[in-house]
Amino acid sequence: MPRPDVEPLRELLHRALVRYLTVRPRGFELQHGDRLRPVVEARILGHGGARTLYENRRPKCRSLDGVRPVTGDLRRSCADCAQRSRCVPQVRVDLIVERRPLRLLLAYSSARAFFGYEAELRQRGRRIEDVLTKITVVNRGSWGELRFG
Repeated sequence: MPRPDVEPLRELLHRALVRYLTVRPRGFELQHGDRLRPVVEARILGHGGARTLYENRRPKCRSLDGVRPVTGDLRRSCADCAQRSRCVPQVRVDLIVERRPLRLLLAYSSARAFFGYEAELRQRGRRIEDVLTKITVVNRGSWGELRFG
């Protein structure tokens, strides 16, 4: 059962227009033009499946639940989309960094690290919402891979 003090924050994040935490090979960009930070501390409020269709390395369509696109057109469905096979499966992580609500989309290796971290916490009887998580960017050349701890 979710903590009562986290649940209102989670609801706000799902309804609000949330900014995405940008990951660069050398660190996080909290705001455009700020210096990159190789490490941030975050309170993770929730996570789930997502998918994004990219064209020319830019998102063309996105679903934060893997079922419906964010566009707001309730008639559209990811299952019926002709371009679904080109979508990139991701993990959506809603978090708070320095009192700012942010969203992070994780690709394969970072998602694997995230689920390993969450499983480790669960084995110790801890919930991810109750822990201040340190997230580190590992430079992989043209992309940044995330580590959680």
